[in-house]
Amino acid sequence: MAITSRLMSLQEIVAARYSFQVPIYQRLYVWEEEQVKTLLEDLLMAYHEQKDIFYLGGTLLVERGRSGKGRCFDVIDGQQRLTTLWMMSVVWQQELKPFLHRKERGIPSNRITFPIRKEVNKFFENRIAGASVTAIDNKQIIDALALIKSFFQDEAHGVSAKLFTRFIYRNVKMVLTRVPERTDLNKLFEVINDRGQQLQHQDILKARLLRFIPDPRERQRYAQMWDACSCMGGYVEKNLKDITGLKVAELFNNRASRTDQEKLAKASEVLHALSRRQTESMGTKTRTLRAILQARSDEEQDGETADDVERYEADDVRSIIGFPLLLQHTLRIWLQTHDKPDLPKILDKQLLSLFHKHFLRNAMRAHVTSFIELLWEIRYCFDKYVIKWSRQDQHVVCKLRLSPTTSRGKTYYSLVRDEPESTEGFTLLQGMLYHSQQLTTHYWLTPLLAYIHRHPGSDHFAFLRHLDNHLLCTNTEKLLPERTHGFLQTPWKKNTLDHSLLFEAKGTAFPHYWFYKLEFILWDRRRAVMKDQRWENFRITAKNSIEHISPQMPQVVDTNQVSDDQRDRFGNLGLVTQSINSEYSNRPFNEKRQRFHNLNAVRLDSLKMALIYRHDKWNDALAAAHEKEMIDLIADYLGTDFSSGHA
Repeated sequence: MAITSRLMSLQEIVAARYSFQVPIYQRLYVWEEEQVKTLLEDLLMAYHEQKDIFYLGGTLLVERGRSGKGRCFDVIDGQQRLTTLWMMSVVWQQELKPFLHRKERGIPSNRITFPIRKEVNKFFENRIAGASVTAIDNKQIIDALALIKSFFQDEAHGVSAKLFTRFIYRNVKMVLTRVPERTDLNKLFEVINDRGQQLQHQDILKARLLRFIPDPRERQRYAQMWDACSCMGGYVEKNLKDITGLKVAELFNNRASRTDQEKLAKASEVLHALSRRQTESMGTKTRTLRAILQARSDEEQDGETADDVERYEADDVRSIIGFPLLLQHTLRIWLQTHDKPDLPKILDKQLLSLFHKHFLRNAMRAHVTSFIELLWEIRYCFDKYVIKWSRQDQHVVCKLRLSPTTSRGKTYYSLVRDEPESTEGFTLLQGMLYHSQQLTTHYWLTPLLAYIHRHPGSDHFAFLRHLDNHLLCTNTEKLLPERTHGFLQTPWKKNTLDHSLLFEAKGTAFPHYWFYKLEFILWDRRRAVMKDQRWENFRITAKNSIEHISPQMPQVVDTNQVSDDQRDRFGNLGLVTQSINSEYSNRPFNEKRQRFHNLNAVRLDSLKMALIYRHDKWNDALAAAHEKEMIDLIADYLGTDFSSGHA
């Protein structure tokens, strides 16, 4: 049998009676929350745009045999996407229900199975049947199911589950490539692992932009700035130093940095330094071998070399967004500055089409140079003030400083990125927004970066407090692109704030945002709420499941219960990870309380739940009192005018 490929929808897979198994030599399921959320958001975007086909990539299969009228395949490549789609059918069913099973002689069997992993197969069988499930040793599966379950309450609120699942069933298509059963899989894996990456969209965009700059030396300078900005895995000044050999410490001053006036923050100063370096490189005279050896001898006697003049120290960090998203946030700011229409959306996969329609179509040299200059300055603001992931998987903002060192009568300078010693409010609030908003867009970053760039030395924390309240705590039907654009035009604009839904009994339908926001408010007002050192170093982490303190199905032995009137109210709920939710399950209050204290002895995971579990009992009165206290705190925080003195 030859290698064959076919573009198929889930509906066509069902009609063809295909089933799949994940072979034992493949990893089970490793997608993290960010990857699952990205797929869900991409699907939702495609649904809103009513695309005829949403192409989801390729899946490589080896046929393992026929069963009745059906065919069974081992999934060799692409199993993470395929498994995620199948888990959507497990959770939502609706129009995806036919994809859930394949019937053989009238007996349904799961369309995707996991040979040798009996506990995983049993877990899904029980989950589908609605029976009690036993925990499995795969956190990613548990978290993915929880994220899919909460999707319609959070990201797709108001979207018809029936229409959305029908869209996925009919319009999502993959290229299924089948290889012969006797294929040498070792060689096949080598081909898969060694295949080269295609030219990225950002590289194509760079080439298109630089065509507008005819002078080769000028084009080189702008290309170097672009390249330094494009590497999101390090800090931009270190990237520039590595790419060009420029002594970036000469462009930095500690005092100027305190008011955002350092030369590194200004594209014109960086371009001037690059131009000077170009001139110096062209003017370098040829030296004799004797002169080179004499210079090296002098350096060795001094104990230093030319490379020692400037050092750079920074811990490894990861960016919270990729370069295509930074480009689009920058473009939105550029368009607003030049009184041009905003982007209708931010979308990684449409980088080229968005730039073509909104920038390149009528671009001139001055547009391109001004955009790349703005890109440098926005990227510098991003590195200076926006959170990054540290090696400890914590959000940090590392401040840049110049550190002089004297050795043998010479002064050498090191640029150092310092991690803060304790939690800072500006960092924590960004962490709250990061975890509660769409990972594929982060629209809040556009007005924040624009404000930091346009108001050097100002109180950025106060602005972010204001932005968070007036962007996300309003009852409006406007989409986030339009809402955030308003803050580009009028940074301190005010909207009518609304938190009335917190008084409703929504249970697991409460938007997760309000739990995240409350955690920040509790930390912000910590000295008035609770005197506990653990509160000082509190950090907001990813959570995806709403937990009932008094469970929905309480055990008879649980004497600390609330009535049905209180069960789904805000006071009886907390936001936790899916694994914690499964661990707590329907356990009695006292048992949950003890587990919480055991798990949070050193560092608190939830401030709201810490307040709940300070009580040694739980009932309607305590749940109602807790709800009132929390909503009053939120109302008081929303009533604070952070724009005072700024607007």
